[in-house]
Amino acid sequence: MEGVPVGEGVMWIYRVMDILGTLGDVIALAFIMTGICKENRNKYVKYLPCVLFFCFVYMWTWVIRDQTFKMPAIIIAGTVFIKLCYRDKWFNGIICMFLLYAEIILGETIAGSILSHFFNPLTVKIGNEIFMRWQTYFGFFIVMILLSFGISRLFRNFQYETTLKDFILIFVSYIFLIIIFLDNITIKSGNYNLEHHIMSSVLAIIFTVQLLYMKNYTLLKKVEQQEQFTIKRMNEQFAYYREKEDDEKRVRALYHDMKNHLLILERQNSAETKQMVSDLRRQISDYEDYIHTGNEFLDVIIHDKAKKAKEQQIDFSAVIHFEDGRFIEPMDLSTIFGNALDNALEASVKLPPEQRLITVKAGRIHDVLMIVFENHAVIGKMNGTSKEDELLHGFGIPNIRKAVEKYHGECVIRQENGKFVMKNIIPLPEV
Repeated sequence: MEGVPVGEGVMWIYRVMDILGTLGDVIALAFIMTGICKENRNKYVKYLPCVLFFCFVYMWTWVIRDQTFKMPAIIIAGTVFIKLCYRDKWFNGIICMFLLYAEIILGETIAGSILSHFFNPLTVKIGNEIFMRWQTYFGFFIVMILLSFGISRLFRNFQYETTLKDFILIFVSYIFLIIIFLDNITIKSGNYNLEHHIMSSVLAIIFTVQLLYMKNYTLLKKVEQQEQFTIKRMNEQFAYYREKEDDEKRVRALYHDMKNHLLILERQNSAETKQMVSDLRRQISDYEDYIHTGNEFLDVIIHDKAKKAKEQQIDFSAVIHFEDGRFIEPMDLSTIFGNALDNALEASVKLPPEQRLITVKAGRIHDVLMIVFENHAVIGKMNGTSKEDELLHGFGIPNIRKAVEKYHGECVIRQENGKFVMKNIIPLPEV
């Protein structure tokens, strides 16, 4: 192999080129990590794993020098760095490192295949050490940047959360890939094996498609179906309350006349008449204690839920002064109050009758509108559903959040001592 004169300047150039290649790896890791890992422990440590990864690779390359266990050491170290900075499941870090390893193999394959037509060999000897040609380093860096851009596009709408089952499947599919490269068959060693790289690249591509497209596509389709059903359900719920509002307006218009008629009927001494009067009074008794919130549409919702609570032997208490909430659209009132009270009713019927209690409080406090729902419940997950059909029933709380956030508000939920509390804080619009 043709040697290159040894000198500090020459060695410095190749060290910089090696750092450039490592930088390409770091950029790829940043795109992969921020796509798969969602919950960083602090916004300031979001890219800290990339910095630590760069330092670790540099140290292993220029301090330790022994390349025998470099690949598994990098995977383990990268996983630890990610876990330290992110709250995601531990195997998400391993998946990130697997993906990075696959991209590095693919980058070496593309860069090596192209440059091998122009340079033979792809390496040069400097003193007693073998380096890739500077053109190879630069070509690999460019390829990694392009691949990273492609990965960033793939992760743009990536919402799927990996599971342990996914990890096991991915790990098994990578066993063969790891075995191939365990002896460090690389361009740098002088034993560049194009067939190994192509085979590994194909495995990497299959893996990427499997993880990013099959799983994520299924999730996005499910989310789309949920959104379509949500819109349909909200429209049906809104139409139901509108119809109830019209019916109750007609009933309330007759209410006072009916009371007068009942007074006349009660003066008769007939037993049948008295029984008829008693039945009529019982049927209109709901309107004696009718809850007036200051918003006619909300009155209908509260009255409907209070009636259902009574039927299910649930103690229902509502203290609502909503005169300042007229800026909230009826559809959003239906979403916030309807879904919250439906959830409370559903949770309450699972408890013994003596523990069934729902409390609703709403009103203005300084410059915000406060809406609080409280009910006893069996402690469980708050953002999901206990029902088997999650597709149809697992998004009541997310819809409430969206409706509250529409008015620049915040939905805060907590569970403690067997009680579920939802507090919605909505700032009042400036006059």
